[in-house]
Amino acid sequence: MAEKKDVQDLDNQILNRMLQDFLKEAQEHLDQLNLNLIQLEEEPERETTINLIFRTVHALKGSAAFAGLKKISEISRKMEEVFGFIRKGTFKVTASVIDVMYEGLGVLTTLIDEAESHNNSEMDVSWILKKLDNIPSGTASESEEELDKQEANSSESEVLLSIYKDSYNQLAALKHLVYASAHLSDPESLAVLFSKQIDERMTPERNAFWLVEGGKKVVEIARDGELVEKDNRHVLEIESSDVIKRVIQEQLTVWPSSLPKVKEILPGFESPVIFPIKAQPEAFGFMVLDPEDSAEVEIYQFVGQFAAMMLNISKLHQKVEAQRKELDMMTGILFKQNAQLSSLYHVELELMKVTDPVALCRILVEAAVNDMEAIKSAAFLLDESSRELIGASESGGLQGVDSLRFSIDMHEPIKLSLESGRVITYRDHSEVFRLGSNILEDWVIICLKGRERTQGVLIVTIGDEEIIDPISILANYAGILLDNLMLLEKGRKQ
Repeated sequence: MAEKKDVQDLDNQILNRMLQDFLKEAQEHLDQLNLNLIQLEEEPERETTINLIFRTVHALKGSAAFAGLKKISEISRKMEEVFGFIRKGTFKVTASVIDVMYEGLGVLTTLIDEAESHNNSEMDVSWILKKLDNIPSGTASESEEELDKQEANSSESEVLLSIYKDSYNQLAALKHLVYASAHLSDPESLAVLFSKQIDERMTPERNAFWLVEGGKKVVEIARDGELVEKDNRHVLEIESSDVIKRVIQEQLTVWPSSLPKVKEILPGFESPVIFPIKAQPEAFGFMVLDPEDSAEVEIYQFVGQFAAMMLNISKLHQKVEAQRKELDMMTGILFKQNAQLSSLYHVELELMKVTDPVALCRILVEAAVNDMEAIKSAAFLLDESSRELIGASESGGLQGVDSLRFSIDMHEPIKLSLESGRVITYRDHSEVFRLGSNILEDWVIICLKGRERTQGVLIVTIGDEEIIDPISILANYAGILLDNLMLLEKGRKQ
């Protein structure tokens, strides 16, 4: 029965490892698929992009199946089939095909997020599988070329087609923003992305994105699709301009006709309109552009609202990341302290069995290095009659300690530690510390104090000051045990 359980545990471990490997690669596949769909929308017949998408969904299908994620594998397989038909020339890429692919990408993203959070998804994916199945039979009737031919029969139809295309292009641009920004969490990257999408896919000749920094100023982050280098960024104090205060504090769209000063603070724009990136209590910043048509303003207001949502998500990501790092740090400290306590317990048990002071010192220095993670360690016993320290044991690469014997007055830090009973560190003294042929850096001296008297010193070199306290606890315990051993030895002599 135990063997069966062990096999099950091993199977679970292997499956979990495969899942982690899949999740690590899956995000790269999703990002690649998203990028290629954007490229395909620009050039629907580009063979290289079609092949890349085919290979991406093929890889996603195989790795998902290997990790036991059937829904992800099945959707990827259907997408692979579609692009297999496209590669063979069975049908061409149309807007409707790309739309379904984006929907498939969205479902895959959700399923992968759920797999990462260990959520056993009950998500219904039959609708997207059906859509993918229907693509081969439905694309011919939706061909954009046929639509163009039908609409070209009259001048009125041409006007309507032009309006339709403009609207479609605007919606396509918004769709690109949604998908392209989904995995970004850095505010500057988001600003550049929005500026680039407006520059490439919408009509304004000029645009710029400004973000609030420190609550008192706005800084130009991106202009016409490019990141503005930090040394070249324009900065405006919020309180210095009625225009900026109105945009950031009142969160109102500002037109040149309403506030002529707009052109003064934004040189290079012919008729700049400023759209606030709204948030509470004040805007995250603003975007400025020269709209070609007043009818386009609603589109840009929507872009501003979407930018605000993404920037808000970005700030939440940053908070979560900061909290995650703090939690990881606190968890690391907790595990480390738990390990130190466990080591202290086991070492103290071992020390209790020792009957020889030198053997006790050997256990002490080895525990300081091996269990408490000191770099080097040496223990010296105090000969009260001669007021000398005698080398007892060493660890961590120190040499010749057991042959050393010197007066406590020879080293000022050691003398100070013995007289005061305090821990003395390299921070208290700047001179180089030598023990025979050994040169010590980042050293710490801890008394081996018993109830009756001080029995010696422990000298360690450290890389982390957090280990001083647990080593001190161990040294104090060793001092008490040395007290007992010395009393026993004294009793035997009498």
